[in-house]
Amino acid sequence: MSAKGFYEGLAIETQGSIASLSRRATLVSWLRVAVFIAIVAGIYLLWDSSTLCILSSVAGLAIFLFLIKYHDRLLRLKARQETKLHLAQSRLRVIAGDLSCQPQGRTHIDQMHRFSFDLDIFGADSLYSILDSTATSIGASHLAHWLKNPLTDNDAIVARQKAIKELAQMNTLRTEFHASGKTIEKEERQETPDFSNRPSFHLPIPLTILAYCAAPTLIAFIILNAMGFIPGTAIMWLIVGYLFVASLASKKTSKLHQWLCSTVERLTSREQLFQQIENTQFQSSLMINLQNNLKQNNENASQSIKRLSRLLKSLDQRYNAVGFILFNGTMLWDITIINRIDRWMEKYGDNLTTWMNTLGEIDALCALATYAFENPEYTYPQIDATGKTIMQAEEMGHPLIHKSKRINNPLPIMAQHSFIIITGANMAGKSTYLRTIGINYLLAMVGAPVAAKSMIFTPASLFTGLRANDSLANGESYFFAELKRLQAVVDEASQGKPMFILLDEILRGTNSADKQRGSLALVKKLITLPIGGVLATHDLVLGNLANEFPNNISAYCFEAEIKDDNLTFDYTLHEGVAHNLNAYFLMEKMGIV
Repeated sequence: MSAKGFYEGLAIETQGSIASLSRRATLVSWLRVAVFIAIVAGIYLLWDSSTLCILSSVAGLAIFLFLIKYHDRLLRLKARQETKLHLAQSRLRVIAGDLSCQPQGRTHIDQMHRFSFDLDIFGADSLYSILDSTATSIGASHLAHWLKNPLTDNDAIVARQKAIKELAQMNTLRTEFHASGKTIEKEERQETPDFSNRPSFHLPIPLTILAYCAAPTLIAFIILNAMGFIPGTAIMWLIVGYLFVASLASKKTSKLHQWLCSTVERLTSREQLFQQIENTQFQSSLMINLQNNLKQNNENASQSIKRLSRLLKSLDQRYNAVGFILFNGTMLWDITIINRIDRWMEKYGDNLTTWMNTLGEIDALCALATYAFENPEYTYPQIDATGKTIMQAEEMGHPLIHKSKRINNPLPIMAQHSFIIITGANMAGKSTYLRTIGINYLLAMVGAPVAAKSMIFTPASLFTGLRANDSLANGESYFFAELKRLQAVVDEASQGKPMFILLDEILRGTNSADKQRGSLALVKKLITLPIGGVLATHDLVLGNLANEFPNNISAYCFEAEIKDDNLTFDYTLHEGVAHNLNAYFLMEKMGIV
């Protein structure tokens, strides 16, 4: 089934479920009203018969409470179905090329980043907008981090490719995982929890001993009182003493409870997410390793978290006045539960961050798998184990351009110490071609499929210089800012680190003669370093470097054609240096000259 067909079917299915759940919830609401009226009527009619009155009231109250619980369950199921419907509708819009409602990741925009700003990785209509179908905030953070810091290790990339391939076939898992995560986060609307500053739950030893002895001591007092050895007031004073001790520990207990509710409860609410991963059988090594991260001493994370969840619910009784007096006055409840949480933290506390990060990594992998599922014609690039080919591709297109409008082009073999010089007229497609190369190279290093018929690459440090951008904050002109970026490239490559760079119209901040001289010198310098790259320029002289350095430089172009007073472009890569220019023609056409 195609991705479009899958999402259309999911939308129809969830709409039917939502309608059915809405009807059932409405019916249950009316039943609650009816039961309440029946309880009041029963009390009125059976008032003279106390036994029947009490029994009918208790039965009616039990039914009423059951209906409340059942109504809440229906609403949760409805919210889950609504989340699935939103997923289906949003992904159908993405497939149609509409990214207007997608996340933009604007907080990750960094104009000084090595490539993300130039390649439109974040922002409106960005690569992040296409990829982000994550269910959790930590998953979205992982995805953004991967896009800004792609893998360079061959084995790690291959492992991630296999995981994405496997998850791309698991539509049910991804859909249910998304529904669980989004439903939870929609209710919480909080940031990802931070477990790094975990407080100490260890209480003084005397308090711990007293908590263990509280209930047995109370039982002993009751027995002694029944046997006539001690007065009943002794029991009362023992309870008062317990309440006094609980009050002394209340300040620390409140702080610990507050931290648990604000932080750890974010983990316990995701118990279902952990179960979904733990109960799935995976084949890829990366997914198996991530699954193993959720085990501790042959116990799954969800089981451990479930016990912690029960402890948190037990501790919640302290906010009920009756519960506080009853439980603390008989068993020193707060101290007892804190001691149990302390033992849990000693055993599992160091795993909290690992568990959440594992959840985030799986979520980000699911997002990339969704992208792969929606684009089955894309290919997983092969890695050149020899490291000779930095990048080569056939029929490569820009993933942000809709398939119906996209024009694909090849990328000739790129190797270290080699450059492709791209010349061409304005608007002919040079800049788009550079971004096409950059985005697909980034996707390859992330482990995702690329928009190409085939692709071979070697991971290297990616660097781009495609946008004119001055630094007003530092008082730097664009020209000086560009020089500093180029200096960073030369310094890094001089240390022997392989790089893949994409440059568009370098040194445009100076006069044409100086620009040409500097550009020629820069290219000659770069081919002596472990760098492969593509340079787009209007300066046709740079294209002639292919004749001077035939083993290192090749020339390609995008042509414009002026025919019958009309300007046309084919947006197709051609060999050689461009011949047709269009700046004067356009100025004349627009009446500027």
